[in-house]
This record gives sequence, structure tokens and C-alpha cells, in this order.
Amino acid sequence: MTSIMKRKWKTFFSQKKAIAGLIVFIIILLAAIFANFISNNKPILLIRSDINNENHKLNIFSSKLYFPVLINYQPQDFHILDSFIIDYKILEDNDKKNNIKTYSIYPWNKWDAEEQSDSNLSPPSATHWLGTDNLGRDIFARLIYGVRISLGFSIILWIISYILGAFIGALQGYFFGIFDFILERFKELIAIIPMLTLVILVTAITKSQSFWIILFLVLIFGWMGIASQIRANVLSIRKREFCEASIALGGSHLRVLAKHILPNSLTPLITLSPFAIEGGVSLLAALDYLGFGLPPPTPSLGELMSQGRDNIQNAPWLLISPVVTILLILISVSLIGQALRKTFDPKVNE
Repeated sequence: MTSIMKRKWKTFFSQKKAIAGLIVFIIILLAAIFANFISNNKPILLIRSDINNENHKLNIFSSKLYFPVLINYQPQDFHILDSFIIDYKILEDNDKKNNIKTYSIYPWNKWDAEEQSDSNLSPPSATHWLGTDNLGRDIFARLIYGVRISLGFSIILWIISYILGAFIGALQGYFFGIFDFILERFKELIAIIPMLTLVILVTAITKSQSFWIILFLVLIFGWMGIASQIRANVLSIRKREFCEASIALGGSHLRVLAKHILPNSLTPLITLSPFAIEGGVSLLAALDYLGFGLPPPTPSLGELMSQGRDNIQNAPWLLISPVVTILLILISVSLIGQALRKTFDPKVNE
């Protein structure tokens, strides 16, 4: 890392809004990544032994260890013949009746995102930290699993669209001519089509609300913004003296583009990345809210907001939880983005 970059990152971390945004976003991101270990109806660790002893103690050396959160066990693994699924709470109750010694460690919240209970629209309590929805599902569980899906969608969208956009934009700006003309007309044609309308139309016609289909449809539009930014930067750099000198010394166009032009054109990639993630989260939440996003019973922030809208009078907690979560994500990412722009974009500091 060069001294200039070190100085820039030092400037970034010296900003209070950058630190605040990073702390909030990292907490949310870690909760999403480790959602299985935070909220689940499966134990993280299950130690099971059918060896009886006088002290009724579990001997770990003569027991089997199971990791249900990480490994998807089959009912046959526990000699269950009358069910196609494993309910670990019932399994432990039956083990006690049959004198099978067990020990388990469960996540903090013992509910899965799709698990239903008898308590429909119950308020926050010790059993359900943020209450339940209209089907008795735990809101906290659906919230963190929904955050995982939203962040996963937006991060995948950001990576693919920015790589594709940077590649196309660099080629446009460097080779210019007919190649650039055709792509600019193509972008203008695509820009005429409303993205949200296209996604809703395709999902309605195909009756398919797959994660990957929605991602593909959004990617059709997602690369164009960053491609235009990179194109403009490359156009301003391609005729600089160091590029001309490299070509005169026998350097290939690919080498000049990769070694000299692209490294000096990456400011938009850095400064606009947080806003791309922010846009992906908002878009998926909007689609789910309108009913054209991910199919039920997939946990979703937008679906929780939709339920909250329908039950605003008798279950306000149903709307408050996803709204606060989305606001925290958007505000934290926005703070990071503002700090990055102030650090890397010279126009902001003028």
C-alpha cells in the first residue's frame, strides 16, 4: 500500500461518522452471517448417549456429538422411523423418558424463521423477543434471516454489476469509436425501460419469484451507472502523457489499460460502492413489500413491513422492527459512503 493510500485510509478512519457507520454495519453483518447460531430451533451442539450409569451423568467419551446447526441430519440418524423431520425439542423429551443421557447447547433465540407457534400476533415477551407475526412465527428470527438475504442480494448485485460495469466502461473509454457509440445507444435503450416495472412484469408472467431471477433482472440495469462513471474517468486519462509514453515504449493497449488507466480510475468504485449496497437493500425490500419479491415463506424485511401495514393498529411491533432495521442499515451504509467520498473524491474537498 502506497503512502498516499495509507494517508487516505487514515483520513477515512479519523471521521466519526465513518466509525459509527462501520460499527453499526459490522454488527448487523455479523448477526446476518451467524444468524443460524443466534436464532434456530436446532441445537448448536447435541451430545447424546444411551449408556446408563448410577450417577445419571453424561460421559462425553462414550457419547456421540452432533452439530445440527451445521449438519443436516436425517431422522434415521436418531432412529426416528415415524417422521420425515427432526424436532430436537421432542427428541430430547423422548430421550429423558427413555433414560438416554443428552446435553445440548441452543442458540440465544430458540426459534427458526419459518417455525410457527400457537401465538399469533403476540407482543414482545421473554419467549418471543420482538413478538410474532400473523402465523405465529418469531419476528426476531425472521428479521435476522431477512437481513442475511437482503445483504446477500445487495452484495452479490454490487460485486457483479461493478465488475461488469468497470470492465465495459473501461473498454468504452479507452477504445472509444463505434464500440462506444453502440454501447451508449444500448444503455439509452435499456434506460427507457422502468426497472421496477420490468421485474414486476416478468415475475407476474412467469410466476417465478426466484432469488436468482430477480437478481438477473436487476443486473440488466445495475451495471450501467458505474460503467458511465468509469468511462468518463478513462476518457480523461487515456491521453495523458504517461499513457502516451507507455504506448511509445512498446506497451500493449491491455497493459496500459490495466496498469496505468484502471488504477487511476477506481475512485467511483470505492466511493459509490456503499450506495450500491444501500440501493440493493431498498430495492429488494420494496419488491417484497409489494409482493413481487421472494416467495413465501422466505423471511424478508419487506414482507414483515407488509404484514405490519396490515396490522398497524393491533400489532404495531410488527412494523416497527423491520423499519428500524432497514433504517439502521441505510443510515450506517450512507455514513460510510459519505466518509469514503470525502476521503477519495477530490471534488468533495474543494
